[in-house]
Amino acid sequence: MITSDFKNLITIEKESTAKNRVGTQTETYTFLKQKYADLYVAGGTSQYGQQGTLPFSSDIFVIRYDAEVNYKCRIICNNNYYKIEHIEEVGRKQFMRIKTVVWERATNY
Repeated sequence: MITSDFKNLITIEKESTAKNRVGTQTETYTFLKQKYADLYVAGGTSQYGQQGTLPFSSDIFVIRYDAEVNYKCRIICNNNYYKIEHIEEVGRKQFMRIKTVVWERATNY
């Protein structure tokens, strides 16, 4: 891997649980860190359902190895949330290849 190819600044958020005013636990995401990554578009298609046509995109991010990044995290890049589907360690904990699916559009970034 050539680290000079890491040109996309991504935001990684970690899932956490918080209590609302009533005392019910809700899942929220909190900022974990920002990293530079290489982005590959693995493919895309459209799913047809009762809601209509839903675009589906599968992307792969390559970042430097980070033990804090796991399956309870999500990635924000180019105003999209990416759900982590698979994490593959490359080399001897040098890099991480993260396979993701576009989850929903981020409106606050």
